[in-house]
Amino acid sequence: MKPILSKVSASTENLISVIERCEPYFTNVFHFHEECELVYVTESYGKRIIGNNIEHFDKGDIVFMGSNLPHVWYNDKEYFKPDSELKARSIVVYFPQDVFGNKFFRLEETMQLTDFFQRAKRGIKVFGHTQKLIAKEMKLLLQKQGLERIIGLLQILQLFSQTEEFRYLADAGYSHTFNQKDNHKIDIVFRFVLNNYHRNLTLEEAATLIQLTPQSFCRFFKNRTRKSFIQFVNEVRIGQACRKLNEEEWTIAEIAYACGFSNLSNFNRFFKEMMGKTPRVYRQDLLSANKA
Repeated sequence: MKPILSKVSASTENLISVIERCEPYFTNVFHFHEECELVYVTESYGKRIIGNNIEHFDKGDIVFMGSNLPHVWYNDKEYFKPDSELKARSIVVYFPQDVFGNKFFRLEETMQLTDFFQRAKRGIKVFGHTQKLIAKEMKLLLQKQGLERIIGLLQILQLFSQTEEFRYLADAGYSHTFNQKDNHKIDIVFRFVLNNYHRNLTLEEAATLIQLTPQSFCRFFKNRTRKSFIQFVNEVRIGQACRKLNEEEWTIAEIAYACGFSNLSNFNRFFKEMMGKTPRVYRQDLLSANKA
């Protein structure tokens, strides 16, 4: 799926845009823009793509993306039902990386910020105490104007640049190169996987969708996403499983089959490879965190 170059509207008098969104579901397409973007999901869940990273997102997620990093948020299918009362709410901050001027970032005192913007080219997600502090500051930022807004943004950036409670999203060295004619093909495959991850998906079926042979499709998909089609499908499935593991009425076996895995051992193996722990331990950690 090719990202689309997007323009973020901001007047020259107000380069820092702070927006509170409330929609039935997130509506953006896979896109990128010159401005840095900070997103705090206050209510919503689904799948998120940042660079070549795909994973589940949920209420409370805070992500910072550097300039020109492709990204999109897609809500799960429950949001698109005619009788759905779900909402997608978020606070989003846009600003150009040089908002404070190039000389500002060459100061000795701001070297930490300069390093942070370099690292943010991969996308950064915060967690723990840092996530709570930044969430509070972003809510306050909605009410601020003028110099107070600039100071508020600097406080948030300082928290990002100093914390160890973060992880990168896109792979190291990630850079995007896209061909305009690939846009429609990648979009078809991506939506196909999101809507059908719960059943058996074959390489032949996906290749047929965009009129390629299986061999050509493998090369095409790996070249555009830096991962195999099967790896991509399993990442979507594991992301869905992570959300279901927070719902105690589901057994681990039921989750495995509902997410498209044909047997429990394969599910446990892929889950541990991706998440660094077994589904059972992941659920136990979730329960402990919810009780804290």
